[in-house]
Amino acid sequence: MNLKRLPVATISVLAVTGIVTGLQFVYAPLLPSLERAPTALAQHEWWRLITPLFVHADGWRQIAFNFPAILIVGILAERVWGKWRWLGIYFLCGIVGEMAGYAWKPHGAGASVAGAGLLGSLAAWLLWKRGAAPARIGGAVILLGAAVLTLFRDLHGPPILAGALLGFAMVKFDSKKAQHAAAHDLP
Repeated sequence: MNLKRLPVATISVLAVTGIVTGLQFVYAPLLPSLERAPTALAQHEWWRLITPLFVHADGWRQIAFNFPAILIVGILAERVWGKWRWLGIYFLCGIVGEMAGYAWKPHGAGASVAGAGLLGSLAAWLLWKRGAAPARIGGAVILLGAAVLTLFRDLHGPPILAGALLGFAMVKFDSKKAQHAAAHDLP
């Protein structure tokens, strides 16, 4: 097995999330101690900006959607961005999603907002890097959908848009780095 191709970040985050989510079913106080709770955040429990990504308040239906979605999108995003950037996108966008959650749906938890950020980063990559029209259209549709979700106060819209901003920034950075390297290779 080629370890360079193994999606280490995707598998690791899903494994930790799976373990913590599984524990919430056998240790009842775990979910309330990790989910979004405005009163707890007001009492300086800052970890509640990130810990809701590791538990799932809506049960098996939410888990059955989030895990395969993050696995599929996560593998693609990790191939595009690498594991360290993947982790940055996942957790930064997850925090953006949790902040939207505190504003629009104050109680809850789930990893879908972090996965949404990965999707947004891929949309940006499709728009910027891929020349084919269907890829660009797909990226544009994802971002248009994120704008609509945000307009309707769905907490998945902001992390998709944040992921897109990160994706555009990384593509631009990579493009400038490649131009710089090419300029220095000239005689």
